[in-house]
Amino acid sequence: MKKTKRLLAILFTALSSFVFLFIPAGFLTAQTEQAQWSAVMAGETLCDPVLHGEYLYTLSSDQALNCIDYTGSFVWRRNITRTIKPFLTVSNSGILIIADALRMLQAVSSQGIYLWSVQLPEPALYAPYSTTDGRICVLTKSNLYCFSVKGKLKWQLKLSSPPARQLCETGTASLLLALTNKDFLTVSLTGQLLNTKTLKKDIAALSAAPAGYVMCTGDGILAYYRGETNPAGKQTHSVGQANSAVTAEQHAPDAGTAHGAQQEETAEGFAVWQSAETTPLFMQTSGDELVCVYADGTVSARNITSNKINWTAKLNSRITLPLYCSKTDGEYYIACKSIAAIISGTGTVKREQKITSSAFLPVITPSGILIAIDDWVINSWRLDTKIMQANPQPEAPPQYQILKTQEKTQTLPFFVPYGDTAILLTGIDEAITKGTVGTDEASYALTLQTILTNNQRAAYFPYDFTVYERARAAELLGLLESLEYRTILLDEAVKTSEPTLAVAIIRALGFIAADPDGRSIEAIQLLLQRCGVREYGPAYASCDALTEIAKYGDKQIAGSAVKALFAIAASAFPENIKQYARQKIKTIVE
Repeated sequence: MKKTKRLLAILFTALSSFVFLFIPAGFLTAQTEQAQWSAVMAGETLCDPVLHGEYLYTLSSDQALNCIDYTGSFVWRRNITRTIKPFLTVSNSGILIIADALRMLQAVSSQGIYLWSVQLPEPALYAPYSTTDGRICVLTKSNLYCFSVKGKLKWQLKLSSPPARQLCETGTASLLLALTNKDFLTVSLTGQLLNTKTLKKDIAALSAAPAGYVMCTGDGILAYYRGETNPAGKQTHSVGQANSAVTAEQHAPDAGTAHGAQQEETAEGFAVWQSAETTPLFMQTSGDELVCVYADGTVSARNITSNKINWTAKLNSRITLPLYCSKTDGEYYIACKSIAAIISGTGTVKREQKITSSAFLPVITPSGILIAIDDWVINSWRLDTKIMQANPQPEAPPQYQILKTQEKTQTLPFFVPYGDTAILLTGIDEAITKGTVGTDEASYALTLQTILTNNQRAAYFPYDFTVYERARAAELLGLLESLEYRTILLDEAVKTSEPTLAVAIIRALGFIAADPDGRSIEAIQLLLQRCGVREYGPAYASCDALTEIAKYGDKQIAGSAVKALFAIAASAFPENIKQYARQKIKTIVE
């Protein structure tokens, strides 16, 4: 009898273990799985953390900004000015921006170097927004402020009513902003109010899209708009009613395909397509793919041009806002405060894991580490296994539009007033120095580009600019501090070996400072090599520029910049130049 009971107990234990092995991943929770690592902070976490590459950044109640790598090791800790109710944002180049209720705006590099601080007239309502070209936008109750990467106020726009939601950047170098009085603004990245409309429906979700944006209203009308019409005009329009015939399909694979060919010009721009469906919580575009995430756990991806749904996935849990969503190696990492999931590029749910609810938004690193914060403690779990890349590349290169848009809208051909290029450049220089560039930035930038590139294609007024005029234009272009203008400088760096122009280009790259892809460092090294050790100007300019790039860059970029400085210090340049390089290295290390 005892043997029988013992045998039954063994069988029951084995059966229980067998059943446990086949519990679906969707039913596992972070509590049932052992954390890969945990870290206890010196202070309580104050706001949602942010990721840049494999590094996690948190802001704690002991007035410290903390950096932790994907293994849970502390990389650095930086004390900052006292904050209350802070927001934390990271730019594409790794610059950390903090805004708070005390009206402070602070910037710290991803290496922990304190960069600058600005006192705002009123507190920020949302986290600072970093645009594609690197500028920083801050929304307050009555104004939209735009700062350069180095903290200079580029422009501000007075609002007729408080904002109703966070900014959304379009694919046409503009910002979308909905106000509580139902005004819907389109503002260029250079501060020009392009359009004001009155909404008759609430916006449920909004996302950037190629050459435009995608909007879904509260009644489920989803539409893709390209371009803008009637700049600076004001119109009253019911968003989502451009096409009267729509279908009411929910998550259907062919939802909206019947309307994919409809292209009607509306107050919102050029309506490529429109469909009716369940209202998504969240939308995000990646290349030509639009991903929609719904409250019931449904995730769908469609072709942005045709509105044809490519795949639909269904999670076992409901999804709530705020939401973390990123695309890594063609797969989507999704997390909210209760679950995290991985969905393949074909719509297969590879992993779904429940998370103990916390006050802060979980994040997932590119290597597949799920990180969740609960007050003082940071926990992590291995959600996916990926090979670490030494130099990970973004899914798609940024598409800059400021100069393209200016070329299309500028009616007069290029000309130099009174034929005096020096006066023209001095006027732009004074505007930059006094901080009065404002909405003229795009026009100035296009003028400087024409002078720098020595473009003589103007039909009516051809010019041939001297190397000194081109050099001055290059420096002024750098002082506008935009990653878009950096591409012009990089293109010219490849073409020239003239020392005067080389010095100006190197200095301009230092003014911009941000170097998210390392191309600025490569251009500086190329110009140094071409000019040779007998030209001292490029060497001094390179030391200054590389120092700025190291200060504003992430770990990889900063390392490359310091390595380039060491190369100058060990080169055949005179001792005074080598000593100058060593001094710059010392300032970075300190």
